[in-house]
Amino acid sequence: MKRTGKFYRKNEAEIMKQLGFEPTPNSGSGWIVKEDGISDDCLCQLKSTDASSIKVNKKDIDTLLYNANVAHKLPVFAIQFLQSNEVYLVIRPKDLQDAAKYIKTGEYITKENFVGVDINSLEDEMPEIKCKVKSSESAREKYNREWLSKFEKKRKNAK
Repeated sequence: MKRTGKFYRKNEAEIMKQLGFEPTPNSGSGWIVKEDGISDDCLCQLKSTDASSIKVNKKDIDTLLYNANVAHKLPVFAIQFLQSNEVYLVIRPKDLQDAAKYIKTGEYITKENFVGVDINSLEDEMPEIKCKVKSSESAREKYNREWLSKFEKKRKNAK
């Protein structure tokens, strides 16, 4: 029997609480809070299945990584098999040490992508590019004729 959306929402909230995350409203589909669960230091996405295997899309992982990077949080991908009620956590190898420190201490120190870079100095170095488009009167008239021809009514001959 197919499960309802109500079941999945309730299940998602329960799993997020078990993992120590606060469930997000509407599975993170809002403007401010993203993904399925959030804590002070982590962002979690949950995928559940009744089957004995699951397909993980790269797009889902990339979205999680992007949202975690924007929020300066550790990304965690959770997979749940509903038949056995087992939950697995997936993290990148380069985040493993940070995850281990987080488990031991309960703190996650964010790594800034722009450490030591002054953004204002980058703006000063960027040259301002002004594009000039050269046009001729004949090219402009040709474009206008083509554009107007799209909307002309076609007359049919009465033969």
